Amino acid sequence: MRGILGVAVMAVGLPAAGSATHAAQAPFGIERFVHHRDPPFFRALTLEERARAELGHEVLNTQWVPAGTPHAERRDGVGPLFNASSCDECHNEGAHGRGPDGAGVAPFALEVQLEEPAADPRADTRCDPVYGCVFNPLALRGVRPEGEVVVHYREVTGRYPDGSPFSLRVPSYRLVDLGYGPLARATIIKPRIAPALFGAGLLEAVPAAAIVGESGSSGAAVGAPAWHWRHGVRVLGRFGWQGSALSIRDQTARAFAREMGLTSGAIPADDCTAAELACREQPNGGSPEVSDSLFEAVVDFQSWLAVPAAPPLPGEPAADERALFAQLGCAGCHRPSLPVELRGEHGTLIRRTIEPYTDLRLHDLGPALADENALGLKVPSRWRTAPLWGLGYRLGRESSPTFLHDGRARSLAEAILWHGGEARGARRGFEELDAARRAALLRWLATL
Repeated sequence: MRGILGVAVMAVGLPAAGSATHAAQAPFGIERFVHHRDPPFFRALTLEERARAELGHEVLNTQWVPAGTPHAERRDGVGPLFNASSCDECHNEGAHGRGPDGAGVAPFALEVQLEEPAADPRADTRCDPVYGCVFNPLALRGVRPEGEVVVHYREVTGRYPDGSPFSLRVPSYRLVDLGYGPLARATIIKPRIAPALFGAGLLEAVPAAAIVGESGSSGAAVGAPAWHWRHGVRVLGRFGWQGSALSIRDQTARAFAREMGLTSGAIPADDCTAAELACREQPNGGSPEVSDSLFEAVVDFQSWLAVPAAPPLPGEPAADERALFAQLGCAGCHRPSLPVELRGEHGTLIRRTIEPYTDLRLHDLGPALADENALGLKVPSRWRTAPLWGLGYRLGRESSPTFLHDGRARSLAEAILWHGGEARGARRGFEELDAARRAALLRWLATL
């Protein structure tokens, strides 16, 4: 439960290992969300921390306005080019964004990132020279939007070996009404759904050695760490669909700058390029537009967010479905548990184990899921294993949830059927189950 530090709470509010409280909270970091508008934290907070977290929650829900808006106080400077004017439009109270319900203009929670392929693997990631790092369909008055993102789907049907039918929707993306000319021919078009923020602080607390040193049961390496080069230094990414963000702070600064047009101390420039003159000539909301205190509050709020527990389901799933998950090979990438190292009130190291069902590594899932460049050519793509914790909460709260990096999958079964590459064997194993076993496995996933 979200609250202040009490006498029964040790150190930073983490339950003592072996205590009744700790047992009741296992797996660590999972909490019951009484109301989605009041997401709890994975530990008790001090009064000072609670105040910072509440401020961060307010900033997450803040509707930012154009620079110079009267009485805006500290919330002006959105744009001039942007995707949304509040964090909550894509991460509703920290939740996963929704993918498209069908063909047409893409929803705001589905952004398109633009990346220029690197000739030098040690070079920093570069973006489209005209449109920047994120394609922005919204603009302030006097500035032309970059265009619109339109998605079309083609249904592909098939059958499981037992004869049961399935259907997958294959997306194609078009950037239309381009405001500043064509994209560079080699630019990679990367449609991405806003991921959930729940448990981000716990994933950040996983020691790098647990990610870099992960290996499969055979001893052979599974996937690869999300190594990136920043200013000539090799660094480990762990956030985002491809592990491109190094930390919560890095991910937050990118979102402010590229998706909302808000500068911060971490990234003091927005996503306007030299080709977008009207964008560059607009007034700003200060330097930076997101003050350090507001920025740090948003980071703190995300760092302490718990993971929502699955709502109770009638009956109990079969006890062996977790074993079946491992038997199929799913646990090779969706690793059930990871260690975390957290700092106590006086700097003491506190070790816990979380159950996120991810290895935080990159994997090749085959050409069907690969991104395309502006010429429509497939580009080899590797994906960070998406954490499965919180699945039950999503399934219980959303009437029509969507899955995978661009929301193409309309069910967990469809998401599994899209797996290829390193996950081809696991997908085939799922396909070969009879209908009852497939349903049982999917029901077990809904308990995570």
